[in-house]
Amino acid sequence: MAAEPEPPALPEGRILVPGSSRQLAVYGLFPPPPGRHRTVTAGSRVFAAKACEPELLWISFDELCAPGTSREDYSLLPAGAELWVIDGVPVPEPSDAGPRAEAWDLFAAALAAAAARGTTLFVVGAAPMDWAAASRSADDPGLRSALAETSRLLAGLKRVESDETVAMEGVSGS
Repeated sequence: MAAEPEPPALPEGRILVPGSSRQLAVYGLFPPPPGRHRTVTAGSRVFAAKACEPELLWISFDELCAPGTSREDYSLLPAGAELWVIDGVPVPEPSDAGPRAEAWDLFAAALAAAAARGTTLFVVGAAPMDWAAASRSADDPGLRSALAETSRLLAGLKRVESDETVAMEGVSGS
């Protein structure tokens, strides 16, 4: 029996650190005001998104990866959103355990769903994130696997880890 092929990696988007307004604005992204916040029902979950429009889903890491979310919920998110922004992404730690380790597993599942759709993804965090290094150092096999899969899925995204190195690019956004 042949093994299932790996889901495609995410080819389009950026990893932004520290995720400043200036960094986001370069890509035409502006944090949604409360009036744009929406609830999004997908499978067993009702997500509180910062924005959910035909072309954009903007959501926090903690909301996207909250306890009680199933992996299948991600495939049921609105199909039209070609651009996802996931902000508040924490630094992965090899010692993450319990709910945080579960959140990393869910994050990998959300990324796989986004990759399968060909979604452009912006991952926004306050400090540099190295999923591969955290995976290599993690004792828990489940966490090690989730972080390695996250690293694989995000490997094609360009990193912008300084406000000073932001270059103007032709990327449209919200």
